[in-house]
Amino acid sequence: MRTKRLLLVALAAATMLTACGNGASDEPSMSLTVGYTAIGAAYSDLYVCEDKGVFKKNGLDVKLTRLNSSSQLLASLSSNSVNIGAGVASSTAAGILRGVDLRYVALPMPVYYLEMWGKPELKSDDDLKGKKVGLSSPGSLGDAAFHAWLADKGMDGQVEPVYLKNVPAEVAALEQGAVDAIVTQPPNGTQTRDKGFEKIRDFTEYPAAANAYTTTGEYLEVNSKAVQAFVKSEVECLSILHQDKKQAIESIRKHSGQDDESLAEYSYDFFVKLWSKEPRVHPELIKAAFEDAAEETGKPVPADTDKYVDNSFLDKLKKDGYIDDLYQGEAG
Repeated sequence: MRTKRLLLVALAAATMLTACGNGASDEPSMSLTVGYTAIGAAYSDLYVCEDKGVFKKNGLDVKLTRLNSSSQLLASLSSNSVNIGAGVASSTAAGILRGVDLRYVALPMPVYYLEMWGKPELKSDDDLKGKKVGLSSPGSLGDAAFHAWLADKGMDGQVEPVYLKNVPAEVAALEQGAVDAIVTQPPNGTQTRDKGFEKIRDFTEYPAAANAYTTTGEYLEVNSKAVQAFVKSEVECLSILHQDKKQAIESIRKHSGQDDESLAEYSYDFFVKLWSKEPRVHPELIKAAFEDAAEETGKPVPADTDKYVDNSFLDKLKKDGYIDDLYQGEAG
């Protein structure tokens, strides 16, 4: 009997140790639906969070949902079918101008992270005059980057946008000769190099809140703990991207729609220079997004656009030393 009791005690202790080692908690997981607006390597932060169990470790039961465009993100946030979503801020700012209450809580990349791939004879911006460029949809990230580029080069109206609904349709249109170039994130356009197409340019010179994580004011008020856990997960997964190239490439191959390792490595090398270590929402980029949205909607820019920015979750992590600890062992 004494031996049996000792065995039961040992088994109970082992069970407790296993639970602690797995980060088990008496608190139930917080369900969270996260939307992102295009297939590609730009959302490797989300892919890594899922693959490495980071969401779960931070108490979240996350469902990742791919949407067709930033305009669909706005509708999904408004209907509560998505709780937090990433998309170009000019589209969600247009929603705010129309009366939707939204907040920006994280920004992993503060630029347009897209490329233009096209026919090999197109060597410069001027070569695109009079040509057709394939984009997914009006209001998409590619559409916003395309028009920012046209405005910067003084080429408004000189290049024809062709809206093709999705990335596979863009690639097909380029290969079939229906358009002269396409705008996508790696590795989607990059794959066309095997068919003889070449990179014409990228859009990373243009600052933008291109993939701002956004939620509704109501969700933020009621579920601040879940948002805090999401931002914490985001910060950790960005650190993984910066410090574990092998894992990043593995996740890109698994989730980006292109399994080719060379494309995944190309994508990683493109994005690693752009991913922030602190995904702070820059108020000036949100203000610029409102200015673009005002042009589209005909409504005035709010007097105070900063009130739609909430960096408090990131500020807490910074103050607690959490971000610095993640990079403590990083060389240099």
